[in-house]
Amino acid sequence: MPKFCWRKPARTRDDVTTMTLCESSEEKASPTKLTAYRKAIDNLDNDRKWQTDTAVGKRIGLYKLSGELGKGNFSQVKTGYHELTKERVAIKILDKTKLTAKAKKMLSREISVMESIHHQNVIRLFEVIETYTKYYLIMEHAAAGELFKRLISEGRMHESEAKNIFSQIVLAVKHLHDRNIVHRDIKAENVFLSSRGVAKLGDFGFSITVSNNEKLETFCGSPPYAAPELFLDERYVGRPVDVWSLGVLLFFMTTATMPFLGDNMAGLRKSILAGHVEAPASMSQLLKSLIESMLNTTPEHRFNIDQVLKSDWLREASAYQIRFNNNSVYGQWCAYPTAAGAELTDTETNARRALEVLGITDVMLDEHGSRGSRSNVVATYRIVVNRLLQQRRLMGQQNHLPHQNSTAQHPQTASGRKPTKTKSRLCAIT
Repeated sequence: MPKFCWRKPARTRDDVTTMTLCESSEEKASPTKLTAYRKAIDNLDNDRKWQTDTAVGKRIGLYKLSGELGKGNFSQVKTGYHELTKERVAIKILDKTKLTAKAKKMLSREISVMESIHHQNVIRLFEVIETYTKYYLIMEHAAAGELFKRLISEGRMHESEAKNIFSQIVLAVKHLHDRNIVHRDIKAENVFLSSRGVAKLGDFGFSITVSNNEKLETFCGSPPYAAPELFLDERYVGRPVDVWSLGVLLFFMTTATMPFLGDNMAGLRKSILAGHVEAPASMSQLLKSLIESMLNTTPEHRFNIDQVLKSDWLREASAYQIRFNNNSVYGQWCAYPTAAGAELTDTETNARRALEVLGITDVMLDEHGSRGSRSNVVATYRIVVNRLLQQRRLMGQQNHLPHQNSTAQHPQTASGRKPTKTKSRLCAIT
């Protein structure tokens, strides 16, 4: 069986590549067939083209970088392709020289939270690569991009479409709340859509683990989505803040406008504290009632996440989405390889077969399992497991399409005409 040791990384224009695996002298002398994994590791160390691409920022580890997906104050997100599986990924790149102490703390928290939560509607973290000058977070790619861009370009969603997307995000937030995690930055820019209608919640930089009624004091997130208690300079409970942001998000999804507007921060604060929401005449009464219950200015009277899921407007869509998050039917996400000797799920058994073809053995998985996202072996394992789960759920959804009326299947009004698309009107404060 191959033996591995750690080799000090080669220096590049970016100072250094990630730590890479090297073969022992015993393995170098072995006539064993060169596997895809061993070939890739060898290329990282010896292939001039790979080393040049790494030096100029076109490659990091086992990933070839492509076009830019987005940009933030301290980071940019690019498309990447995993060398072994050819899977498309999103790579968040952070420049260490620009990170403040607060930003570094947020990054550490983001990685920790993403390692601990595993849900169909949460962006998955595959690998973390650190060089002397940069951090690279390799994550699941959502082909259809940000919900925000979808709303800006195409306008408001019909209620049936919004219900499908929103129910998935609420289930993701429930998954967080059930594990004592508060997101604190829920907004359309942090919701990502796949090409098959799956919604994913991402960006956990402001997330925090709390006890049931622990009071927080840091103002987090985007002001237009901020709950009124955040503007009162008082300590606040985290979960109701997430529900308020979900209410703002739902209003934005179904109207393409923000419920609270202001020409400046003072004006926005006044609007949010007043809490008056003017729903358009086209909005159904059930939706209006749900939004009002989520945007209650008194946190104690605001709907909690379970009440949102059980509301008359969302109940049916929530039940449908819960069905396709059923791990016993569609497979269990495994962030870490199962320990040797333990029983494997069908998904993991199939994943290990695929990995064996690539040259990643059970012994390697056992050796690397505890390193989590810091291992390219575990990252490849996660990518393969994620692909298998996506395929399994897709087949299940195709075979068990929900019963919908004609209005749900074809987003049209009662008169049979498609609803007018309303271009987004946003508060200038972001």
